Amino acid sequence: MTTYVLVHGSWSGGWSWEHVRPRLEAAGHRVLAPSLTGLADRGHLAGPEIGLSTHVADITRLLQWEDLTDVVLVGHSYGGMVVTGVAAEVPERLAHLVYLDAFRPESGQSAFDVLPVLEGMFGDPPPEHPWGWSMIDVGVLGITDPGEVAALTDRATPMPVLTHREKLGASRHRVPTIYVQGAASPLFDATAAKAAADGATVLTWSDAGHALPLQFPERVAGVLLELGS
Repeated sequence: MTTYVLVHGSWSGGWSWEHVRPRLEAAGHRVLAPSLTGLADRGHLAGPEIGLSTHVADITRLLQWEDLTDVVLVGHSYGGMVVTGVAAEVPERLAHLVYLDAFRPESGQSAFDVLPVLEGMFGDPPPEHPWGWSMIDVGVLGITDPGEVAALTDRATPMPVLTHREKLGASRHRVPTIYVQGAASPLFDATAAKAAADGATVLTWSDAGHALPLQFPERVAGVLLELGS
């Protein structure tokens, strides 16, 4: 049995893995897909103090309190910021890191440092929740199918501002890494190239957009199950 910990992206929650998780569990593996503090079912905890370090602590403490080892740690989109920080904190608990069209920051970088174009896309937080951004037009992420748009937006919660402005502490680790690039959405082209240069195994899916767990759950599960075997 392999233990998988799945970390979601911006505006999302543990629910975003609902089509991936059953495929892993059906193969006899243990899967944890928590919502990060301030998002989804933990949205009642949102506020201006919720940032990247909060979310790194969420997952680090989960691994420690559950005493998890040999974990396949997976991050989608913003989740890549989180899993990078976790790998620097507790590399001894991890077997593999998997980035799904995700941020992969260096030490001292924020999400906006990795992708400066996003700051303009996000704009200013609305008055009703000045600590968090409403979801942007998902069309810029290559998501245009009405069903997929609805799946993402209907359960979206505001994304705390500090998550993208706070800089990561340490990022160095020696955990074997796979990077899956959704090449139909070019946001992470440079990130995928850098991952390859750093020795990661890079899988380029030319037909895939950004929302890999939603658009290609069977294919995502297949990559993860290969690691579990």
